Amino acid sequence: MIQLRIKNESELYSPYDPSQTVINRDVYNYLKSFFTESEGRTHQHDTLQIITDTPINEERVKQTIIAAVKKDQTEIDRQISLNHKRAVEGFVIGILLSIAGFGLAVILNQVILEIISFIGTMSVREAVVIYTKLNPDIRRVRRLLDPLTDLKMEVVIAE
Repeated sequence: MIQLRIKNESELYSPYDPSQTVINRDVYNYLKSFFTESEGRTHQHDTLQIITDTPINEERVKQTIIAAVKKDQTEIDRQISLNHKRAVEGFVIGILLSIAGFGLAVILNQVILEIISFIGTMSVREAVVIYTKLNPDIRRVRRLLDPLTDLKMEVVIAE
């Protein structure tokens, strides 16, 4: 269970958003911290208990949290897509430069062509790192946000 103590509902939302549809960044980061730290434990924190002095609109709070998670996940998906594009470009450029450099080096036996081959090899290496390290790490962070969309909510009015 995650507990959150507030005086009134407006503390949950960004102070710059008069419509109260954007979650306060501090509140959101607080909620995310529970899922990042407990990566290996599934759904240890499945309930959000809000302790407050006044009643709150639970549905609006839940929808605001879900919207923030979806926004983060969309940004993560965009980054994965961009990384994928960079990796494909790296593979293509790297392979072409490696082949051209190696082929010309054999024919012309010049150092500059070896450098071209080296640059091509480095491009392929970068693409491999994106596929084997960067994108899997980003996907793991994305998965950590999923439980935030399924939180049960309890409101306790403090007297």
